[in-house]
Amino acid sequence: MNNNLDRLQKQLLGDGTAEKQVLLLKLLHEFENAPHFGEKYVADADSAPQRWIARIGALLARAGIEHKVKFQSTKQTSVQFWSVTREPFRQQLLAAAEEIKLALELDGHEDIGQVYGSQQQYDFLRDLKEIILGAQTEVFVVDPYFDGQAFDTYLGPLGSGCSIRVLCSRYSSDVAGHVTAFSAQYNVNPELRKSQNLHDRLVIIDSSDCWIVGGSINDAGKKPTYLVPLQPNIAPTKIDIYESLWRDAKPV
Repeated sequence: MNNNLDRLQKQLLGDGTAEKQVLLLKLLHEFENAPHFGEKYVADADSAPQRWIARIGALLARAGIEHKVKFQSTKQTSVQFWSVTREPFRQQLLAAAEEIKLALELDGHEDIGQVYGSQQQYDFLRDLKEIILGAQTEVFVVDPYFDGQAFDTYLGPLGSGCSIRVLCSRYSSDVAGHVTAFSAQYNVNPELRKSQNLHDRLVIIDSSDCWIVGGSINDAGKKPTYLVPLQPNIAPTKIDIYESLWRDAKPV
């Protein structure tokens, strides 16, 4: 199947269960960590209130057109009613979060993350591909045992849609061969580096969403595993650690 068509179909279908779980975590995080606005309007784009407004605007737009419209309406009146605008924004965050929470509960996915038994290889493949295909700019995979077959299965469907980085170890030469073929077909250049200092298995989406995989991606579904998103207050620290490892790793 055409890989760009895979991504287009994913966009048309909208967020899947895994992405809804991450969005729910982020909505609740921003609800609980809203900054104080003060009495006078703050126009500085780099101020805590304005940066928060920008973040929640993106989240509410992701939650659906109805939430996006309500946000825009509140934002337009925020200059005039600055001192009391914080709470209408928080109410919108909570409303979107409750809507997503209910949808997840109705689908039987109210628990954040997913555990997979040894015979659920297809379920894991489906869910991880869904997460990866939802990337807008970049996918960064960290797995010491990541191999060429895993590259084809999970990263191949991205096509030329976004940038790819892989930090692995044991099978880096095998991955390199698949990266070369991928680059020749799609005229993009996934970056591949090797490090002996890896333990975690991570999938990082757009430098912000960080998923922990219970074992090597290669073995997922063959052996029991799990796929769990890190909380928004923890993910940046974990990502920074592996960005540092990436900078020190050897290009392949």
